[in-house]
Amino acid sequence: MSNTYFQFKQFLIEQEHCAMKVGTDSVLLATLTNINDVKLALDIGTGTGILALMLAQKSSTIHFDAIEIDEQAFFQASANVTKSKFAAQISVHFISLQQFMPTNKYDLIITNPPYFISKSNYSITDLQRAKARHNNDLSFEELLNYAKNMLSLNGILSLILPVNEAKIFKQLALQNGFFCKQSVLIKPKTSKPTNRVIMDFTTKKTVEVTKELIIYQEDNAQTVAYKNLTEPYYI
Repeated sequence: MSNTYFQFKQFLIEQEHCAMKVGTDSVLLATLTNINDVKLALDIGTGTGILALMLAQKSSTIHFDAIEIDEQAFFQASANVTKSKFAAQISVHFISLQQFMPTNKYDLIITNPPYFISKSNYSITDLQRAKARHNNDLSFEELLNYAKNMLSLNGILSLILPVNEAKIFKQLALQNGFFCKQSVLIKPKTSKPTNRVIMDFTTKKTVEVTKELIIYQEDNAQTVAYKNLTEPYYI
């Protein structure tokens, strides 16, 4: 998925100027996010605009604010949205989360966040990619505090993280008054360990439901479950 563009069934993602290209993480997060009763949503760190576009395809009544702090990614996301048939549903903003103060609250806050917690990673030399992958500009605590203030009464915070970071985030979420409503454990294959976790959080006390999704069979063919999830999007 490293081409300068990625063609979905109902929209095209240009990604030449984005550090983070279209990847399985975002596709899984969008396909597994329940948007029943969601009218207003916030996409934090929209990148190419993929999450907002995929979820806009799911529902014609959802409206997204999509924010991005990287200028090149902002212009790319804006172009992707403008050229799509979902343009009226998505507003792209060149602004940091810390500066973004809308008057409304959100039914859904969704993000594929920067997840490297360390301040430096010397294997990443490209500054744009480093910014997209490190949480220096947006800590887990800042994300949780923002969500606590900006979610509606029944609002959901939905995100995807690697396993270790997911454990850290879940502990911080509990300390900040959030409860994990659902966890989806993502495994590349049955024989491989979980490598990603999709989590939905709410401020209402709830019992966590845990599910599992396997992407590939042992012969490297996609599983039926993964095919069914992505069928509305992949050509």
